[in-house]
Order: sequence, then C-alpha cells, then structure tokens
Amino acid sequence: MAAPRCARSLFGPARRLQISTPRASAQAFSTSRPVRAKDEDKGVTKEVFDEQLQQLGLDPAEFRALYKSTKKAQKEAEEREPKTAAEARKQWESFQATPDHTSLLEMYKRVGIEPIKLAKYASSPPCQRPGTTHNHLSRERGIEIPGGEKPPPLNEEEQKAFSDLRIPLNIHAVNLRPLRRAPQYGIPVCDLQLRTYSIRNLMLFADFAMRAAYYMGLCAKGPIPLPRITERWTVPRANFVFKKSQENFERITMRRLIQIQDGHPDVVKAWLAFLQKHQYYGVGMKANIWEYESLDDATNVGVEVKEGDYTGRREKAMLEKVEEILASKGYKEAMKGYKAPEAKQRA
Repeated sequence: MAAPRCARSLFGPARRLQISTPRASAQAFSTSRPVRAKDEDKGVTKEVFDEQLQQLGLDPAEFRALYKSTKKAQKEAEEREPKTAAEARKQWESFQATPDHTSLLEMYKRVGIEPIKLAKYASSPPCQRPGTTHNHLSRERGIEIPGGEKPPPLNEEEQKAFSDLRIPLNIHAVNLRPLRRAPQYGIPVCDLQLRTYSIRNLMLFADFAMRAAYYMGLCAKGPIPLPRITERWTVPRANFVFKKSQENFERITMRRLIQIQDGHPDVVKAWLAFLQKHQYYGVGMKANIWEYESLDDATNVGVEVKEGDYTGRREKAMLEKVEEILASKGYKEAMKGYKAPEAKQRA
C-alpha cells in the first residue's frame, strides 16, 4: 500500500537517514576529559602548569617523568594486546610454557643478585665449597660480618668437650611421646575430660597434662578419644512466606579423657590446680574425683573437733610440720619486725 501523496514529503528524508551504532571510546573513563576542559587547557602555559604542580606539593620534573613512563607502559600494553584470535592463542600458549619464576629471576639479576648461585652455595656443605670462605659472598656484595675475623680454632680438649655434650633428657623428651608411670593397683581416682572445638588446641593441652602428671608422680592413662558431640540448628532467614529460605548451623565438640590411677588426693588436686593455672585457650575441663577412706573413719563420725587437734585428718603430718616451723627460733628471728598487712574489710 503506497503512502498518501501528502505524507511522501515527510517519509522521504527518513529513507536517506543513516543510523549508526554508538562506538566505544578508545580512552579509559579515568583519562577522558570533557571538551570544555580541553578548550580551557589550551591557554595554560608550561610555567603556569609547573606553578600549579608546586602548589600541590609535586615536583614538575618527577611528574613529567611519571607521565611519560605511564604513557610508555600504555603503549607497550597496546602493542602486546593480540589483534586476532590466532595471536591470542599463540600468546596464551607462550604463557603456559613460561615458568612463573622467570620474571622474578630477571628482577633479581637486574639488582645484581644471583639466587641460583646463592642457593647452591647455601645448600652445599663447607667442605664442598672450593675457593670460598664463610663470608666470600658477603664481601662480593659489600656486607661485612661483625668482628671481621674468623674465630680461633679449638684445641683437642675443647673439641672433645663439645662433642661429648648431649641434649638434656627433659629437653629431648619434648620431641618424644609423654612418659608414663605404671599403676600398682589400677584404682581410678580422677577422670579429667577435655572439650574443645579445635583439635589442635585439644591435642596440645592433652599432651601438656600427660607430661605434668608424670613429673608430679601420678599414673595417667590416655588421652582416650571420646565420641564427638554434633549439634545442628536450622534457623529461618525470614518469616512468613520466606519459610523455605533457611540456614543450617553445626557445632562439633571434640573430647579427650585422661584418667589418674592410684594417686594421692592432695597430689591430684595440685595437678588440677596446675592445669587450671596454665589452661590453654579454647579448651574446657571437667573433672570427677573419687576419694577412698578406711573403715575406721566411720567411727570418728560425730566426734567434736577442737582447734589444733588434727587427729584423724589426712593432713595431720603436714600441719604438724608447719606448726613446728612457725614455732622455731630461726623463723621468729627472721620474721622479727615484720608486720603482716591488714586485710581490707568490705563495706
């Protein structure tokens, strides 16, 4: 259907109109400037520009050198940019065939460091370094070792004394498994349970507890792995119609058990106090203690206890020794003139 004659004059110019797609700018957004700014910069001279840079605290010479290096880097990057798919594929294959440390070695060589030579020198023993001394490479780079001279050689006696030295047993035992004492009766007196969310902290503190028990004369058994406690929670992210959007949380508690057998109650309490003092972060403790008494103690039930009378008490020998020390003449002479601080009373 042809258009009416009155409308042909309106549609005619539209046929000759060429609609082109917008082209992307060649410059980056950060480097593009508006046309008005270009027109205003035409009248700025070199002296005015240098003065503006100095007001900003910049050196004009350094600014120009940095600007030139930036332009040069951009130009090199544009030249390296592949123009076709074949060039891009070829460049990618060259990148895959090139090791990652090549550029790093080139950087070291520019500074004057030869890392391969240093690595070979450091890895080889002194007897296999012909023509080199312990400070040969340091002298090449202008580094001087404090002292400047070699230590005097040791005589035969000193060399033999140094060779006979050995690591103490308590230090050597740190790199070995904890020592243990064999129980005589196997009667459990304490069960220590360690709990944590981090297995590394748990293993470290369990090893510490086992070593402390050995050096305190206790027979320790363990650490025995216990079943993990797994707790899970499901929490809705939102309410009402978003019920299906939920989030799951999980917490796993790891446990170890250390059992003390045939131990004195006082020593067991001292061991627990020592562990509590040096407790590792992230590790919780729970202890169950059992004390065994003789049948004769049942006859002392209901007997009136007087001050200073330690009959029937387990700490009788220790308390009597403390009283003997406090009543001795030497202790009184040493503490003569000393006044104990008064305890502050709470309001």
